[in-house]
Amino acid sequence: MVSMSDPLLANRLAALATAIDDAVHADTEDLSQSAVAALQTIRQDGPLAIQDVARTIGLTHSATVRLIDRLEKDWLVRRLSRKGREVRVEVTARGRRRAAQFQERRLTIAKDLLAALEETERATLTTIVDKLLAASVGDHDGAARTCRSCERDGCRKAGCPVETAARALPPTPAAPSR
Repeated sequence: MVSMSDPLLANRLAALATAIDDAVHADTEDLSQSAVAALQTIRQDGPLAIQDVARTIGLTHSATVRLIDRLEKDWLVRRLSRKGREVRVEVTARGRRRAAQFQERRLTIAKDLLAALEETERATLTTIVDKLLAASVGDHDGAARTCRSCERDGCRKAGCPVETAARALPPTPAAPSR
């Protein structure tokens, strides 16, 4: 049964998500949120094919190509040699530094918010956040989008709730060959 306070809690949770997102992206005015997501994705998983970047950040292939063009122009990523029709990209040293700055800001903002909680509250929140993250996984691509900015090594060591939920999903059907 849904209580009458749930719409209020949902609104507050959404407001907190907005506040965190705004704070994280406040100093990235020269990069769109999609550009930051692409840079983080390529840093974590690269080199990557452009279609894999597109799938992870939720853009069309053509929009991702234009985004990669802009990132390449700013010396944040570079295209590698083609393999058939596939073009792979990797971050440059400058791109790695920008991605690391973004990640440091992201974690600092979260840590500053968590400092308002007592240790027992943080432990309770950890359980709740893990449960909400697992519940947010609807498909494999969505799981990848959720984790595109994560520091995956640390999260994986602790048992990533998103990866655990994604593993429980049925396999994604293969795209039909042309």
